[in-house]
Amino acid sequence: MIKKKIIIIDGSSLIQKRGTSAYVHSLISGLSKINISSKISIIVFVPFNCKLSFSLKNNIKIIKKPFVNKIIWDLILLPLYCWFAGGSLLHYTENTGGSLLPRLMGIKVLLTIHDVSFLKPFRLVSNPSSLKQWIGLFYRKLFINNIAKNSTIIFTVSKFAKKDIVKELRLPSKKIRVTNNCLSQKFLLPRTCLQEKKILLVTGSSNQKNFNFTLQCLKNIKNILKDWKIIVVGIRGKNSKFIRYIGEIDRDDLIKYYDQASIMIMPSLYESFSIPLIEGLSRGLFIISSNKGAAPEIIKNFGLLYNPTSCEELKKNLIHALNKNKFLKKSNKHKAKIYASLYTDKKLAKVTYNNYNSIID
Repeated sequence: MIKKKIIIIDGSSLIQKRGTSAYVHSLISGLSKINISSKISIIVFVPFNCKLSFSLKNNIKIIKKPFVNKIIWDLILLPLYCWFAGGSLLHYTENTGGSLLPRLMGIKVLLTIHDVSFLKPFRLVSNPSSLKQWIGLFYRKLFINNIAKNSTIIFTVSKFAKKDIVKELRLPSKKIRVTNNCLSQKFLLPRTCLQEKKILLVTGSSNQKNFNFTLQCLKNIKNILKDWKIIVVGIRGKNSKFIRYIGEIDRDDLIKYYDQASIMIMPSLYESFSIPLIEGLSRGLFIISSNKGAAPEIIKNFGLLYNPTSCEELKKNLIHALNKNKFLKKSNKHKAKIYASLYTDKKLAKVTYNNYNSIID
């Protein structure tokens, strides 16, 4: 009887609502849709407090384990869980991981680096606002070079992110494989309502999201927007007739806000992918996007690009959008939806699994 080879995936980010959580969720979902050799078992270790609902194959399991904090999980607990499970390959999925214990145990390590924003100056990304965030920042900065150097393969989410990682960590380009983030299949379902005179921002509070500057730009042109309303998802604030804050919500609950809107603005100074861009395209929104980071790579010719530090350029593109707002031609909407639908969990899983196989073999 041939002994199965066991691959371990880090599922610790599934307790959060951030982009890394969406990546891991999509990877597991995609793996359950592709053909996996009967000689391979995949185990995803997650913290006890994860609430999950997956339809899994027999050779894919999710196992809940004690979780103290991210640092102890990465450096000690996950390698031990991997070793006791008989794992030969450990995939860290959230920018960092441990290399010492896996090396001592003879376990090969893979790492997904979503971005290297934590290596950027604070004028681009915000200062940590709590002791926990400061500890997390120093942890990532301290261990990223070591884990990156000792990983057999590094995955990242875009060509831009790959170039950025090569630049910041001085790694060979051939070691890094691009596996794009993907679109939740719920975004491919029919629209839930008619589009209204609403402009959507799916954002955050970090400096790199560039929200405060963008909001001021929008306030300066209220006379142009007239009866339009700004909808902000991802942060909280004071509501008014002009702007409504939704706060942080589950990604799948976002669909109704995309469907209510007609225009979407993505003003970030730095994005390694930007899932909201493909979500907006999938729901037929007119996209006005920053020309920084991975945005031009992701949006291609399905939206307008502008310098996110220029109110004048944002104004010019909004005027263009308002004039065209009857809105996108149906043919363009259809092409944009087809393009967005190519970012599938199955595609993410196939590329990742093929790399697993290349290492195991």
